[in-house]
Amino acid sequence: MEGANDVIRNGIEIEIQYRGESTKAFVRFMGNDSRGNAKFEFVGISSEGNIATYHTKSGKDFWKKVNNGEFIKNINPVMGGEQ
Repeated sequence: MEGANDVIRNGIEIEIQYRGESTKAFVRFMGNDSRGNAKFEFVGISSEGNIATYHTKSGKDFWKKVNNGEFIKNINPVMGGEQ
């Protein structure tokens, strides 16, 4: 849980669609793998405000997750969000 809490403290707060509902998540860039592909840490937050998931994602999976299934290389932070 320490890693997830660190991403919440130091990552970027975003809003994603999960099962048809808008939910909060936090992300942080980890670096690139040996082939130059991006890796991210991802923390999903439940509707009750608890950590629901914490894992790493490849850039390809990450971009689709945070952009409603589209491969768009953008992170849209929640403006005025807690960090």
